[in-house]
Amino acid sequence: MFFRRSAWLLLRLSPRLATCAAVALAGLTLGRAESSPTPRPAPFSSALSPAEFSGAGLSKLTDAELQELNRLVRAHESGELVRAREAARRAEEEAARAVRDATAERRIAETATTPPAPARKESLLERIRLKPGTQIDYDTLESELVGEFAGWREGTVFTLANGQRWRVLQGEYESPRDTTPRRVWIKPGLLGTFFIEFEGIKGRAKVAFAGSSSAGKAPR
Repeated sequence: MFFRRSAWLLLRLSPRLATCAAVALAGLTLGRAESSPTPRPAPFSSALSPAEFSGAGLSKLTDAELQELNRLVRAHESGELVRAREAARRAEEEAARAVRDATAERRIAETATTPPAPARKESLLERIRLKPGTQIDYDTLESELVGEFAGWREGTVFTLANGQRWRVLQGEYESPRDTTPRRVWIKPGLLGTFFIEFEGIKGRAKVAFAGSSSAGKAPR
């Protein structure tokens, strides 16, 4: 109102000054129009007709649900929804990458702190060192003779039921051939020697272990 009165007075005093005042007034009015906020578009649901609103099932929504629907539609139209989903995807990828990096670092740290494997220890037999003449105690072995019995002489080999084979080193005994099962004992002597004795026979022969025919092992 003030500017209009001023322009009227200037028009009476000087037409040239009145023209300048009119231009200034127009610029001020345009500046006010440009600085005014842009009106917010109407919500999606309010743009629908009653038939469209009901046909879409929106009448079943609560006020809060309807407001959320309008917000999502507005975010989709502005591109905000796509940007938010892309940001969430990048955040998930960053989190997964951080987990992988942390796992790799932990494994490297565990490998660095793992003590080296202990040196192999010698077994009991490897650590035993015997001097010549050392006496070793063995248990008496009891088994059964496999095959017929016809006495023995140097070189005769007896096979036992446990799979062991024993060769006669010294001694001789004559006997008729007999296929009757016969108990056998391998008894230890001095300085690692062994003797074989048979059930029902008083004599014995000096023998040495000659291997196994199956899973037999030397006496201990």
